Amino acid sequence: MKRVVFLILLALVLTLYPFIVSMFQVYLLTEIMIFTVFAVSFYLILGQTGLLSFGHAAYFGIGAYITALCLIHLPWCPVLMAVLLGSLSGLMGGLIIGSLLLRLSKIYFALATLAFSQMIWAIAWKWRDLTGGDDGLIGWSSREIAFPLLGDFSLSDVLFLYYLICIISACAILLCWLFTQTPLGNTLASLRSNPERAQFLGVNVYLAKFILFGFSGLIAGLSGSLYTVFEKLVSPKVFDIYTSFDVLIVSVLGGYSNFVGPIIGTLVYIYLGEYISGITARWQLIMGGLFVVIVLYYPNGLVELLGASSAKIDKFFRKRNVLYSRTQRHL
Repeated sequence: MKRVVFLILLALVLTLYPFIVSMFQVYLLTEIMIFTVFAVSFYLILGQTGLLSFGHAAYFGIGAYITALCLIHLPWCPVLMAVLLGSLSGLMGGLIIGSLLLRLSKIYFALATLAFSQMIWAIAWKWRDLTGGDDGLIGWSSREIAFPLLGDFSLSDVLFLYYLICIISACAILLCWLFTQTPLGNTLASLRSNPERAQFLGVNVYLAKFILFGFSGLIAGLSGSLYTVFEKLVSPKVFDIYTSFDVLIVSVLGGYSNFVGPIIGTLVYIYLGEYISGITARWQLIMGGLFVVIVLYYPNGLVELLGASSAKIDKFFRKRNVLYSRTQRHL
């Protein structure tokens, strides 16, 4: 019941948010929602199976570029169809890369994912005729999305994109959560703790990870597609190693052992980074120090910190209620 009430209040806040803040804050929250979907897709790999990927930006970038190419070269293709195609391209990327790398483990797997991501980045950088090279791709800001009974909406309308991305992101995050609650999700969680035991019990470890890679690529490709639609620009930066490291940082910061960890980590990382960068040019030094403190004292991330704070608050109120009851009896 508490979860239902919380979700209703959250939906109400998100609905009214554009009317109580500046347009810049709306723009910033939209970016956060896109990156949150990306972070949750990364959680599916790291949090569910314990596999550390240094190249998760590959699926994000593939989805972003495929959507951009559809919007530029296929004028008959609706925007939402381009987003779907971008998401499916992320799915295919996850399946292809997963089929090649899932035989590896530990540091070998991590370095191989990094190598694949950098290879795709090099292709995007060098294949100027298709990808625009370091200049990137632009040219779809005038496209519109048509909804029955509601009319046409331009991609230049930030408020419209806020609500559209909010709905799509919420559905994607809910889908990821439902995936973790399925028998396959429980099987993948068992692989994180003891893959040898799961294999001994008859679990097809390779097939389970293969399906997970495809699904994670699908969600990452969706976030890349939403990025293209919202930013109206895509460049090789989406494949950059820093993009992969950013999603790793927010997952560790929030707590990759809990589903809500990457969501909290993304919110804190982007908002805090934006606030500190407005105060000092050395904001990355401060963020790095915060990251080190969290890792040292709260290995499970901000989720652990919030849980400890909540427990202390509950303990305080319980003590206060006990003292109040004793006082009443004496009176």
